[in-house]
Amino acid sequence: MKIDKIQALRGPNIWSVQRKKLIQMRLDLEEMEQFPTNKIEGFRERIEAMFPTMIEHRCSEGTRGGFFPVLSEAHGWVM
Repeated sequence: MKIDKIQALRGPNIWSVQRKKLIQMRLDLEEMEQFPTNKIEGFRERIEAMFPTMIEHRCSEGTRGGFFPVLSEAHGWVM
C-alpha cells in the first residue's frame, strides 16, 4: 500500500457538509485491493481502537455506530 496524494481541504467540500477543514489522502492499495475487510484478521478491532470517535459515523447503515458492523459483514468493504 502506498500514499498517492495528501491534500488539506479548507471550506466547503464534497466529503463533509459539517466540517470545513479536513485532510484527504488517496491510497493505492496495490495487492490489498483484493482483500475485503472482513477477511483481514483483527481489522475491525484495530480500526475501533485507533479511531474510537468513528462510533459517530453513520455510514450506509444510517445509525450511530453503523460504520463498524459493516467491516465485519460477509461482503466486507474492499479497501
